[in-house]
Amino acid sequence: MLLKKVTIHKYKSFLTEQSYEVEPQITRIVGKNESGKTALLEALAKSNYFEDNTEFQFNKDLDYPRSELIKVRNENPPALTCEYELSDEDISRVENAFAKGIIPRKTFCVTSFYDNTSEASGVEINFTVFKDWLISFFGVGDQGKKLIRTADSLSTLESVVSENAELPAMEQIQAQLDKIKTGAGDFENRLEGYIYNTYLSPEIPKLWYFSDYFSLPCRINLDDFSAGQPTNNLSREEVKIANALFELSGLRVSDIQNESNFEAFKAQLEATSNSITDDMFEYWTTNQNLEIRFEIEHAPNGVRYLNIRIYNSKHRVTLPLKNRSKGFLWFFSFLVWFSKIQGDKKSKYILLLDEPGLSLHASAQNDLLRFIDEKLAPEYQVIYTTHSPFMIDSLKLNEVRTVYDTQNPKIGSVVSDAVEEKDSDTLFPLQAALGYTIAQNLYVSPKNLLVEGISDLVYLNHFSTILKDMGKEGLSEDITIVPVGGADKIATFISLMRGNELSTVCLLDTFTDQAAQARLKRMVEQKIIADKKILYYHSIMGQSYADIEDLFNKEEYLLLFNGAFGKSVQISELDTNKPVMSQLKRLNGNKAFNHYSPANYMAKNIGSLVFSDETIGRFEKLFAMVNSKFD
Repeated sequence: MLLKKVTIHKYKSFLTEQSYEVEPQITRIVGKNESGKTALLEALAKSNYFEDNTEFQFNKDLDYPRSELIKVRNENPPALTCEYELSDEDISRVENAFAKGIIPRKTFCVTSFYDNTSEASGVEINFTVFKDWLISFFGVGDQGKKLIRTADSLSTLESVVSENAELPAMEQIQAQLDKIKTGAGDFENRLEGYIYNTYLSPEIPKLWYFSDYFSLPCRINLDDFSAGQPTNNLSREEVKIANALFELSGLRVSDIQNESNFEAFKAQLEATSNSITDDMFEYWTTNQNLEIRFEIEHAPNGVRYLNIRIYNSKHRVTLPLKNRSKGFLWFFSFLVWFSKIQGDKKSKYILLLDEPGLSLHASAQNDLLRFIDEKLAPEYQVIYTTHSPFMIDSLKLNEVRTVYDTQNPKIGSVVSDAVEEKDSDTLFPLQAALGYTIAQNLYVSPKNLLVEGISDLVYLNHFSTILKDMGKEGLSEDITIVPVGGADKIATFISLMRGNELSTVCLLDTFTDQAAQARLKRMVEQKIIADKKILYYHSIMGQSYADIEDLFNKEEYLLLFNGAFGKSVQISELDTNKPVMSQLKRLNGNKAFNHYSPANYMAKNIGSLVFSDETIGRFEKLFAMVNSKFD
């Protein structure tokens, strides 16, 4: 079962109803500090947290927007609605209990309320299939068949069965209907309620939340820990992670406290440590000379401690865990927590990671991103928040959702599945990941292809992949695509790259900005960049004007445009001999539209889209020209 969509009705800084789609594997929530990212994850976690935890329960007084709290004092408003999609396995489980086709709809919703109750909706059951199953399974005779098939509701069916109890199989059917009634809960439609409560609800994934602030203590007072509550020595978060460590190792604290020979316990702890260490150093490339060690200390006052130390084989010394970097401590703590969850094969989870790896160096963040992609995503849906450019995969922008605070007291925080252009701070990590900053791009590749925007990046990357999969020429692997954010910034980036002695080629739409064109012309005249290093899409097309969108067969680009904006523009409305973007702008009432949205639509649906030889051929010609310019 997959989480498909989340709707926040009203929660903390979200003052208006906000919805976002959830990807099948990884959803990346981007936004600056105080934008509402944590609130977004918290609300989701509280809807179905994996354990009974008062911290992850809705509290109207604390969680409902303060400005409107007085209005709902005597009400129980909805907090969050989750839309789920049934897997083939989920459907088969119900069909095996009843009959094929009994569930005609794969999606349903669960709404969580502020009193921590929930209500399912959209559960659809084919009543005709159910009646046919009753007839077949219980061997109903001809007269009973006719009566059952005339029933148009479960209530009518119950009456028919009750009134004709003397007929064959009716007593058995009555028992089945009584079972359904008992298991239906508060559902108005008892059949839907029974199937939901019995077969669907238990399969809804639990939410598992991990914050950057969760960490494992380096020295655990076992007397304090055995109390199971935060103390002066152990915070609530430290107790959680320490519990995970002991559960993972299979040890009981009381056994360690009462035993004089610790060797058996050390062996179990070391086995746990070895397993976690192996996982950690597969993805922790910063320092491979470390290993985790456990020591059981018997203090003079009779208190026993579990010490966690890190051995450095290069320097041949051990240090307390707390003496390692905060990033290392977080990564190790996260793996302990994750290993515990991974060991639970009976439950299904969705992982919610709040600012993972915030204290990690950029290269270590890249390791963490690889861990999420390779280790977590194949098994779990993952939703994480970040404001770091190093936690964003520029090839997977379709997985990004943005959150920003509008500063409007009537709107509050807003979440969007598109690249938001209104808030530059929100966009910063995306910009950095895509090449807007020098730190992320200018010093990475000696060969840089400057393009104007994000849509260029998406189209070029995807068609390069398509061509390479076909055994044809795509963009050379040693070329970095750098979106500069508009034609007016081209000259600036050329200057920066020239100063760093980097090879640069420009790939541009036909200029409409005369000032930008003039700046670039002056740079050519000053021999800052060679004219041959500047390519235009219109040269690929053999015409006087073109944007990257004109490389597409017009019907194919129209499919992307209509899909992105919910339009129904027909090819007959376009002049196939003229550039497509200006025509679509005219059809849009001369209003500009976000060029990224069709690119984002393509990225989301790339598996179901088929492109013509005409389109693929133009991109192949383009890549051949670009590659040759770096020779």
